Amino acid sequence: MEISDNYMDFVTNDSKVDVLEGTTAAGKTTIAFDIKFMYMVGKSEFKKHLIAGESIGTIESNILNCENGLLDIWGEELQYFPNGHGSIRLPHLKLNDNIIYLCGYSDISKFKKILGGQFGVVGIDEINISNMEFIREIFLPRFQYLLATLNPDNPDKEIYTEIINRCRPIEKHKIPEYIWTELNRSIPHKNWFYWFFTYDDNPSITPERREDLLSSLLPETREYQTKILGKRTKGTGLIFYLKKENIITEKQAMYDNPDEQNPLKLVRKQYKRFSCGVDTSYSRKSDDTFTFIYQGITNQGELIVLDERVFNNKDRAKANLPSLSPSDIAIEIDKFFIEMNNKWGICNTIFIDSADAGTISECIKFKRNNGRSYIVVEAWKHLKIIDRINLQNGWIAKLKYLIAETCVEHIKEHNKYSWLPNKDEPEDENDHTINGSQYGWIPYKNEIGV
Repeated sequence: MEISDNYMDFVTNDSKVDVLEGTTAAGKTTIAFDIKFMYMVGKSEFKKHLIAGESIGTIESNILNCENGLLDIWGEELQYFPNGHGSIRLPHLKLNDNIIYLCGYSDISKFKKILGGQFGVVGIDEINISNMEFIREIFLPRFQYLLATLNPDNPDKEIYTEIINRCRPIEKHKIPEYIWTELNRSIPHKNWFYWFFTYDDNPSITPERREDLLSSLLPETREYQTKILGKRTKGTGLIFYLKKENIITEKQAMYDNPDEQNPLKLVRKQYKRFSCGVDTSYSRKSDDTFTFIYQGITNQGELIVLDERVFNNKDRAKANLPSLSPSDIAIEIDKFFIEMNNKWGICNTIFIDSADAGTISECIKFKRNNGRSYIVVEAWKHLKIIDRINLQNGWIAKLKYLIAETCVEHIKEHNKYSWLPNKDEPEDENDHTINGSQYGWIPYKNEIGV
């Protein structure tokens, strides 16, 4: 079986845990189970192993009976007993003296019959949809080696925080920047490795099959984002579709032709104006955030999100710190605003969510008492959300809406903000930096995209 260099690194890497994520048709399941799983079974001193999937039928379809499945590759060496055999009443595979139990993690009553002992090698198919009670039981640990496969899913799932984001790639294995952003949300675990594969890693895929994949789903669908692009996302359909060209470096935001080799050729980007938008939430229980967004509009009609500051009271509660009040936020807004004026250019107006009268009042009081010259304005929210979305999507498509790569939360929200199921309206989450940006550009929308 021909495999790519990336897969060869995976197969030969000395790991305790391997997690394989990526696009559809990348060959993850085939390489993971046909080669590395069986190789690890052969070298383990344990004789009891486990393959887990959503159900036994799913395991048969995805791993055992598919083209290049285990039974196809290993032939008569590998015996399958779907109803058990002899003293073993559970579904299992037999390879020499090795017993590989099969388990569906969607049925708690059935997987509890298997768990309790120590396994040599564990393979989990589609770990992103697995039962977390099952996962926590397996990771006590009850294994010598474990591998898991998945296609990208909702990044807010517990499985990402507790397991997947704690894995790290080997140095030579390159992964997308948006995946790095997610991995950095969790503390890494020693000897747990992360792998990201695409159809480019699958030598057996034909140009015709590749073209079918790329044209089979509309870009507007969540399935296109996860299966074709390999992005983690949630909801029934993404609202915004950032291209890599929409994400720029800080130097590109400062200069029209950033030349690393010849700094003397740098030409400063011409901004017509800068604006600052603020969205707030004082809850100690929700994930809603305080969001400050600083952005500029160029003489080319580009809206560039230049910088952000995002934090919340929930994290302060976890750290046993007192909650921030409107008077505290007024000070934080002032610090951010002055820093951004010095770094990017002068702005004279701060737009704050009109629903937050307390913060607006404290900001006005703070600026009066401290001699600040900026203006504090209630955000004009009469422009309907659907109209804001349509405007922004048009700018994104024409590369008139750009985001500095340091604005990781703003980028992350664009990759998660979704429509509600069966409704023509967006979800009321994953939109705080988006709202902050909108508050800042709504008054100047006629200057963008021209």
